[in-house]
Amino acid sequence: MSLLHAPQKGTKPVSQASLKPLGQEYHPFQPDQLANPYPLYELLRKHEPVTFSPELGAWLVTRYRDVRFALSQPAVFSSRDVKNPNLSPAALEILQQGYPMLPVAIDSDGLDHQRFRQPHQTSLASARMTPYDDYVRALTNRLVDDFIDDGHAEFISQFAYPLPLEMILHMLGIPRERQGAAKQWCEDLVALLYGSLSEEQQVECAKTVVAFQHYIAEIITEQRKSPQDDMVGIHITHQIPGADPLSFEELIAFVCGFIMAGHRTTVDSLGNALALLLQPNSRWKALGEHPQLIRSAIEEVLRYDAPVAALFRTITREIQLGDVSLPEGARVLLMFGSANRDEEQFPDADQFDMQRQPNLHVGFGYGAHFCSGAGLARKEMLVALEVLTQRIPNMRLKPDQQLVHFPSIAFRGYQRLEVEW
Repeated sequence: MSLLHAPQKGTKPVSQASLKPLGQEYHPFQPDQLANPYPLYELLRKHEPVTFSPELGAWLVTRYRDVRFALSQPAVFSSRDVKNPNLSPAALEILQQGYPMLPVAIDSDGLDHQRFRQPHQTSLASARMTPYDDYVRALTNRLVDDFIDDGHAEFISQFAYPLPLEMILHMLGIPRERQGAAKQWCEDLVALLYGSLSEEQQVECAKTVVAFQHYIAEIITEQRKSPQDDMVGIHITHQIPGADPLSFEELIAFVCGFIMAGHRTTVDSLGNALALLLQPNSRWKALGEHPQLIRSAIEEVLRYDAPVAALFRTITREIQLGDVSLPEGARVLLMFGSANRDEEQFPDADQFDMQRQPNLHVGFGYGAHFCSGAGLARKEMLVALEVLTQRIPNMRLKPDQQLVHFPSIAFRGYQRLEVEW
């Protein structure tokens, strides 16, 4: 039986009869739904594709066509409350010692969104990324060198995390010795924004986030004196006609958000890819023998087990979605993980097909908020799988391990992944 979709002990099968109304059955932090939410997603799509979750105080949007429609209408489905954590007064007091967590590209609309997105797209353009090709491959091989002779590895901490994180730190001019601190900063920021934490945990994460902000503030202060032709410098100097340049506080929010989101989704994508490609091992061997399949396999990973599971939107005016009338001010949760398993869009949607064509998934979103870093993430995944399948062709998952996902609504990825060869 697949470790990825093995039922958890004590988990009852999902049935339509036991889920009335279905929105009340959505508990994203429960272990069984973290492990395998897809049976519930299927029921939602078939019977209540737009339904209210009392636990989240939001409408769940599960069908592919509805998710795509919402993403194509950013003026109606606003991103303003994507980051809307329910923080305790104690955590908020700690955060006041840092800088305000202002909206950036992911949680802004219209002209404000373009103020962040345009310089982001410029700095991540293909022509600017080409010089990093050799660096990505050298970094990938160096990471493999560190564990290949051991015959085993914990894939997330020894490969999936350091690869995209070190790449982003390199792009931002942050020294490698800060990698460990940056990893903790990002984990705590994700937990604070998208996790389910006790007040004590919120306070500890808030302290880390404040330290993160102050460190980034020092980098930006130096860059503003003499901006370089790099990612931070481009954001400092870029000007949109009729709009203000990014402020000091906005630049801090941008860099912190880019380090967090820019590596986290790739970490999860790599972990999800390995779990899928090693179950069964014939998939891994097929990629080693036919590396031309790696690109399409990556797209299928992004569809089948999307690293971004869901994001919130806020309705700006009353609108009909499916059979439901959503009022102005309503919050909706666009469930990418469910949309990518919609049988109406993807034949045999619950089958993992490395040669699936076409594959118009929403693993990186769609429309105005399509992930600006998608090209970089795909490059890192391509090089990683090329190197790993060639250098460790007999890799396999260590048996009898329990694969546990991080407790998050937004992101979907494994905490640990033990492999051996």
